[in-house]
Amino acid sequence: MAAPSERVWEAILAADLGASPLASTLLALRGFGGRLRRSPRATFPERLERFGFTKLCEVTGRELVFGLAGRFWRPSGGLRPIADAPAFDEFAEEGCVKAAWNLSVRGTAVGSTEISTETRIVFFGEDARRKFRAYWALVGPFSGLTRRALLRDVARRAERSDGVPTPGRTSCR
Repeated sequence: MAAPSERVWEAILAADLGASPLASTLLALRGFGGRLRRSPRATFPERLERFGFTKLCEVTGRELVFGLAGRFWRPSGGLRPIADAPAFDEFAEEGCVKAAWNLSVRGTAVGSTEISTETRIVFFGEDARRKFRAYWALVGPFSGLTRRALLRDVARRAERSDGVPTPGRTSCR
């Protein structure tokens, strides 16, 4: 992105998954429509927590990591409550999947920033692996569209923002 990393970070914190009509529609189809209600003061991490994600780690200005566990192939997502990072680490319920998702920011040159996102999945049992793979074959492309919409929103905000980094944790495990 043609913006300094500090601005990109602030844009991530202000990002809105529901800003894109496509992403908003996809989230509503998944049953998250009611959770899209916007609160002008809520940060992106706070909004993700409404969807059932748990913030696992934040390295201010560099990375956010969120976790989610359940049976994602079920209409409700079959989500399991995860209180914090240690509970996420310990989660290993047979028949479930847990996913960790990050947003990472890296300054590449004066006024330029690279942002990336990655998801890692752990399966608990062969049945969970098989069902998740079938689910992901259908949902994966739409997840990609939602992420691209999020990154476009971040880019738009970063290129017009005067963001200043905020204090937070200094390392992820």
